[in-house]
Amino acid sequence: MSKKLENLILAFKFKDAEELYHTNDLQHFHDELISSAYENGNMINYTFLHYLLMKEESAELHNLVFSLFVNSLTHIEGAYHCALYHAQRAVELTNEQDTFSLEHLLFLNIVPDQLVSNEKAIDICHKILALDPSNKTAKTSLKELQSKMK
Repeated sequence: MSKKLENLILAFKFKDAEELYHTNDLQHFHDELISSAYENGNMINYTFLHYLLMKEESAELHNLVFSLFVNSLTHIEGAYHCALYHAQRAVELTNEQDTFSLEHLLFLNIVPDQLVSNEKAIDICHKILALDPSNKTAKTSLKELQSKMK
């Protein structure tokens, strides 16, 4: 699917690419899109996801856009800032009840621009642990953050 998806997106055949989105497993679609975008580094990949978001906004799509910016398009100025918006929107759409989306915000605490403050990251860790007391990412991050704050 990867070359087919990539070719459809690069040819602006968004309706056909959307069909692949709807007929494939989300994780498989995610992996193919991220891999393709990593190889071509083209912002048209974001334009396609924006097209999907305009049709049906969802936390899953915002998480996919987040992944696009932090994995495939980091070379573009402002990519982490764009990722922050999409992480925040996914958290809003899930009413702060999805640990996966919350972990995305937590990740933005350790990027070069540190878009999420240490204080906010600690709050996020507590929210994640309230939902999933065994969450290793939140436990590890909380320990590291608390040692920084001493």
